Amino acid sequence: MIRLVKSITTTTAIAALTASAASAGTVLKMNSGSVDTTKISNNYAASWMMETQPTEYIVQFKKAITEADKAKLKAQFEVFGYLPDDALVVRSTYAKLLSFKNSHPEVQAVVKYSASYKVSSSFDVASVFNKDTIQSVLVKTFKASDADLVASKIAALNPKVELQVVDGNSVMALVPRGLVSQVAALTGVEHVQPTPEIESFHFVMDQDLAADVHATAAGDYSDLTGDEPGTRVMKFQAAWAQGFTGRNQIVSMADTGLDSGNVNAIHGDFAGNVISGYPFGLWSKTWDDPMGHGTHVAGSVMGNGKASGGLLKGGAYEAKMVAEGMWSPMLKNLSVPSKLGDLFAKAQTDGASIHTNSWGGARTFGAYDNFAVQVDTWLYDNPDMLVLFAAGNSGADKNKDGRIDANSMASPGTAKNVLTVGASENVVTTGGIQVPISKLRAAKDEWPSEPIYSDYISNNENGIAMFSSRGPTSDGRVKPDIVAPGTNILSVKSQQKDASELWGAYNKDYVWSGGTSMATPLTAGAAAVARQVLVEKLNIQKPSAALMKATMIHTAVDMYPGQFGEIGASRGQEILTRRPNSDEGYGRVDVQNIVNLGSKTQFIDNRQGVAQGQEVSYEFTLAREGKLYANLVWTDAPGSANAAQALVNDLDLVLTLPNGQTLSMNDHVNNLEMIEKSGLPAGSYKLTVKGFKVPQGKNGSQAYALVYTATEL
Repeated sequence: MIRLVKSITTTTAIAALTASAASAGTVLKMNSGSVDTTKISNNYAASWMMETQPTEYIVQFKKAITEADKAKLKAQFEVFGYLPDDALVVRSTYAKLLSFKNSHPEVQAVVKYSASYKVSSSFDVASVFNKDTIQSVLVKTFKASDADLVASKIAALNPKVELQVVDGNSVMALVPRGLVSQVAALTGVEHVQPTPEIESFHFVMDQDLAADVHATAAGDYSDLTGDEPGTRVMKFQAAWAQGFTGRNQIVSMADTGLDSGNVNAIHGDFAGNVISGYPFGLWSKTWDDPMGHGTHVAGSVMGNGKASGGLLKGGAYEAKMVAEGMWSPMLKNLSVPSKLGDLFAKAQTDGASIHTNSWGGARTFGAYDNFAVQVDTWLYDNPDMLVLFAAGNSGADKNKDGRIDANSMASPGTAKNVLTVGASENVVTTGGIQVPISKLRAAKDEWPSEPIYSDYISNNENGIAMFSSRGPTSDGRVKPDIVAPGTNILSVKSQQKDASELWGAYNKDYVWSGGTSMATPLTAGAAAVARQVLVEKLNIQKPSAALMKATMIHTAVDMYPGQFGEIGASRGQEILTRRPNSDEGYGRVDVQNIVNLGSKTQFIDNRQGVAQGQEVSYEFTLAREGKLYANLVWTDAPGSANAAQALVNDLDLVLTLPNGQTLSMNDHVNNLEMIEKSGLPAGSYKLTVKGFKVPQGKNGSQAYALVYTATEL
């Protein structure tokens, strides 16, 4: 049997910081390049050292930043966020900061927050040579009270400048490309990037077809197998059989809208289950869905299948919905609010604890940009809402090696604190799109090599959709976090006139579609079921988002080596390594594993957290040979869009074996850590969460969730 010691021991291990954690370098890791602060701070001829007006500077410390370091700075200056390594952004004059440095030997350097550090690398390189080209830019200020002054200064730079939106700490404007550096140089400006082009993440298959290849269907449900909604691959039926249907859970969706936009006159599959709806689209007064994407998404979350006699249900068909429509009748497209937190806050007010988003900026590959920072900021301040984002549909094999290329992840799916969802394959052979990939018009450019070229899109549950965006992020983090079926998914059709039939109509009530847009709501339904399990079965009454995320990845199924088997990278092996990896993340969602969670699995939702130099340990004993699977997740403080590393608070997960040896991922990039180890000998074990660096903790500590299962073989 397994003996678990549930008493938690906490020790202060300051000595743990004397090596790598304590010895900071002299380098700032910025997207614009690494910066040697000693060379800059020793360059006493720098013009900015003569400036007398307060502006932003970077104060770098010689060792990992402590609470005492922050307190000393805050006593004299206005302090903003963290930059790697071991630096804080401070507003003051250089003279005052130099005096502070001279009286505080723990300070390594004080350098100007240069405009070159603040300009996103996602600007089109060609536009640099055409300085008069008008560019739509999104400017983030250090604080909301800076925005109006910054906006007025931007407007004063050139008569061609056109201010569009000033909202919170965001300014959106049209400016000549040649002025971008001047905008970045303004006091109060933290980051400047091109305004993201937002799109929904259903894969636009119709535009890619070489011919009309939509499969015909009876339309009367007689030809359905039960695979069509994608729920069977995810094993939702096991949850439904035990009464876990999303009951008492509220999920919100921000998308193109939901059917009629009227809770009292809505498609029967949603009747009685929509709590409220809100319009967020530019110039929109309703949350209806004239396009059809959002209705399909909502059906996968919580449609009750009424029109199909219960055959085509969403994953959490007894959950409630808060609908948010972002369709702009003026733009004929999605338009997202400049403050993304408004979406989450409105839904949270109406009781939602899960928020699903099947959209993003498809061309900001891998970037931890302003939108990702916004999402992480809101979630750090509101740690009980699990927010999901689709990974994007930019997967392609441009180098023609038979494998989907890395680094096509879309923002805000690049955010640390969200659950980012990629698309695996559904198993459907008689509906939707049923042709080899080679028959698609884009195939010769996007997927020209075997084994992808002749494959079908929904014939293997262990396959990943060829269009699904892959990670890692630009700073090397694993994304997506998880995958779920996203090919040939049958869900609800919007009843609005001229709504799209997406991948083709099954009948007047249901349409086919595919994309990470479809995988994400199915995962949101699974998350609603998981939350019901945590609350009703495991008596965890208010699980944090970190605990829900940890639960989802803990129960996922590793899909290695993918649908083509262990054929080697040179022959197109789909997944090269065991999880986690940037093809599948931690694996495919498995709802049966979620509902079967029980006494063998330990759930720790430590809201007090761990401080820098502290550790919290959990002990267990194996009476005979066994295995361990443990997942550590924390909702991290927001990073900087200018930094080459998004991680701020860095925790470690360490397993101590009976012989005293230790195992750890030694990961200082992700805010998820994992230990998966079989063949463990009998004996006593210690699983420890360590505060490696916590420069931006709440009250000096970082909260975390830990889910682990120790099993005897």
